[in-house]
Amino acid sequence: MKAMLRLSFLAVCAVVPAADARAEPLPLPKVDFAVKATMMGGMTMTSRHSGGKMRMEMTAPGVPMPMTAYIDLKTRKVITVMSVPGMTAMAMEADIGTEEAPPVAIGEGKRTGTAKVAGETCDLWQVEGKSSIDKSMDAVACISSDGIPLRFEATIEGKRQTLFEVTEITRGPQDAKSMIPPANLKKMQMPAGMLPGRK
Repeated sequence: MKAMLRLSFLAVCAVVPAADARAEPLPLPKVDFAVKATMMGGMTMTSRHSGGKMRMEMTAPGVPMPMTAYIDLKTRKVITVMSVPGMTAMAMEADIGTEEAPPVAIGEGKRTGTAKVAGETCDLWQVEGKSSIDKSMDAVACISSDGIPLRFEATIEGKRQTLFEVTEITRGPQDAKSMIPPANLKKMQMPAGMLPGRK
């Protein structure tokens, strides 16, 4: 389970960059969209956005424990729900940017060029400095002109890896209600140190 958490959270990682006068805020999504993506470790993900809220559903090969993250980009709150067969779903709440939260692409960086992902042109953003998972990690995010993250690459333990890459993208209205966690969830604070690599 810890391995799945680590891979899932790295896939949409936001770096907290060192202060730099030339840094700019990373673009946030401006449109409703749905994407499918491949992730490190053979995982797959579907993600949807509407009105500043996102829902990510992540699965790993052979792991019957789906994970869903409900993300509010405005309040910077995340609720991560893990379902285990035969058990009540576990819902953990945290603030974006804390060690207890799955990282999200909010931060600052520098534009370094362009690339193409899934047939779309995107701006390359170099984000360097400290991250909430790997203190020495540096990363490059490729973000479309309307703020959709299409690819994320990072150096982890000295190795460059593609952690997240969109394979399909659809722009259009999404069900805003599906971005809101179920009201009957029993939420708990994510225990410090639960995620691998965090002390």
